[in-house]
Formats: sequence, structure tokens, C-alpha cells
Amino acid sequence: MDHAQFKLVIPSQTRYLNLVTGLAKRASLVAGLDDAAAAKVSIAVDEAVTNVILHAYHGEGEHTVELELRFTEQALEIHILHSGQGIRSDQMVLPDPKEYIKHPRKGGLGLLLMSRFMDEVQFKADEASGRNECCLIKKIS
Repeated sequence: MDHAQFKLVIPSQTRYLNLVTGLAKRASLVAGLDDAAAAKVSIAVDEAVTNVILHAYHGEGEHTVELELRFTEQALEIHILHSGQGIRSDQMVLPDPKEYIKHPRKGGLGLLLMSRFMDEVQFKADEASGRNECCLIKKIS
């Protein structure tokens, strides 16, 4: 398969999440993942885009979230780009699942799901453009 890629730009509103998760699931299947893996990719993308809408944009709906899907022989890459408040990899603290169950708190679980369901989760900031990116990578076995 050649290195296909395409983009989707949505308003920063949670009502568009089902479009994004549907796309992530279909893209996973096209990339060659099975149903279970595709469902996990869909959940990870849902968490990542929800985080952008609620945290990077603080729920303000007039911004945009851009998704770029890249298919390679080795992996499906989903790049989520925005111009809201970013998170750096060194700020990302994953909760311990056992502790989380004992002492549930708000936040952190989405990052844990993303890191569990994807092979790689990267956060990058482009100082020049003022855009932030969350890159989710799922290897194709």
C-alpha cells in the first residue's frame, strides 16, 4: 500500500466526536487492524479529541481540530492538531490503574487509555506556528 493520507477538520465541539470516532474505526479496518484493535483506536482518538475540546480550548466551540490520518505499511498514524493550550510529554503523568480505582479523581484516565490502546502517544508543540499536536500510532502486525 502506498503511503496514503487524508485530513478532516472539525469545529471544536463534542457533537462531532461520533464522526471522528467512526472515521478512526473505519481507517483502522482499512489499515488492516481487526475489530477489537479498531475499537481501541477509536476510543483513543475519542479521548484525544475530547481532551483538545475540553482542555486545550476550554470548551470553546468556535475553534477547529484537525485530524490527519497517515497509512504506512507499518502503522496507522493519527495526528490531531490544534492551536489551543498544549500539553508537553513531560507534563503527562499517567495514573496507576490500581491507585486510580482506589482513589478515583477527575482527569488522567483518558491519557491512560490512549497509552494502553496505542503503541505510541506523542505530544509536540510547533513554536513557529503556535500549533500543538497529539500523535497516536498503532502498529500493524
